[in-house]
Amino acid sequence: MAQFFPFQALRPSKEAAEVVSCLPYDVLSEAECRKLAAEPDSFIHVIRSEADLEPGTDPYGTEVYAQAAASLNSMKDRGVLKADEKPCYYLYREITPDHTQTGIVGTVSSEEYEAGIIRRHELTVAEKEDDRTRHILACRAQTGPVFLTFPEDEIIAEVIARVSASEPSIDFETNEVRHQVWVIDQEDEQEVLREAFAKIPVLYIADGHHRAASSLRAAKQLNTSDQEEAGRFMAVAFPAGDLCLLGYHRYVCDLNGKSESEVLEEIKRNFDVECCGDTRIPEAIHEIVMLLNGTRYLLRPHCSLYQPDDSIGRLDVSILQKFLLEPVLGIHDPRRDHRITFVGGMHGEEEIKVRCETTDSIGFLLYPTDIHDLIAVADDHGIMPPKSTWFEPKLLSGLFVHEI
Repeated sequence: MAQFFPFQALRPSKEAAEVVSCLPYDVLSEAECRKLAAEPDSFIHVIRSEADLEPGTDPYGTEVYAQAAASLNSMKDRGVLKADEKPCYYLYREITPDHTQTGIVGTVSSEEYEAGIIRRHELTVAEKEDDRTRHILACRAQTGPVFLTFPEDEIIAEVIARVSASEPSIDFETNEVRHQVWVIDQEDEQEVLREAFAKIPVLYIADGHHRAASSLRAAKQLNTSDQEEAGRFMAVAFPAGDLCLLGYHRYVCDLNGKSESEVLEEIKRNFDVECCGDTRIPEAIHEIVMLLNGTRYLLRPHCSLYQPDDSIGRLDVSILQKFLLEPVLGIHDPRRDHRITFVGGMHGEEEIKVRCETTDSIGFLLYPTDIHDLIAVADDHGIMPPKSTWFEPKLLSGLFVHEI
């Protein structure tokens, strides 16, 4: 059963939250980081501290991690970030014009992650794992939460409704997303949450696999037997029904040395292909919209290509890779092939359209992966193809820090 703990978060005041918080470290370019660094209280100084060093600095250099620790200590010394007096849970709500999601912020056990009680569905990259491990150890803190999900739970839903009926302690809007935070410091309410999570057999990582893996590595290096908090990592747990997944699209910069007609003929071996309107997007699973030389095509895979009970093989991202990208376009390893790029999010279709204005390049729009498909893969202890899920809105960094 899953353990979910309150903790003493290091966090900004209501007045400072908007200035301090920023997007996660892995969705910002260097240019965006340097622009954000013009604000002295921005959390970018902690999560992407190379922005404070000379341009061209190795982002994995020792001085970068030292600078991150110095920036975090400075924010504490100046009172920009303050620790709560007692362990708390927190509600974190994000509101967009057409979506609302509310999660509970706490900590989970690294040992339970290692044991599979907190389940993963992605592989991690060694270089990225090394980076976050060094960052955690230098700062003695986890500076970004792992994004978890769990099946709907009536008791947890009641707590969320009850707590969020009061005035939030933080409430601001940035980039068309409203962010709200409530502090759950009453012991009786905390006990209800603790007991409710203890009855949930498994938690699932939706996003943040590198943060989770790095936290486990850091815990092992810190000898957690006498440092309880170091054996836990910070997470935001959302009910599965709250989450919004968007399509994660593909773009290939050439046709693998083939003509347009050759590519179309080869695709027809495994897909039904028909021309469609220039605004058509996928409207259901097993619909893939292809952009090629000014024309959109609707692709439907032949039913013989997948088994409905194969949690990985039935995914559109799997079907596209196995029966089109690899045999037709020669993309054998999408993790390393520089000919393919991935575009997700609310502006993904527009970006793919712009890129496909280049002659003899090709783009694919995919219907969003369902959260229950993610859960099914994790339950089967499988690994989803790279770039299968895009969650939006993103969780901000700087609203909560877990010191270890």
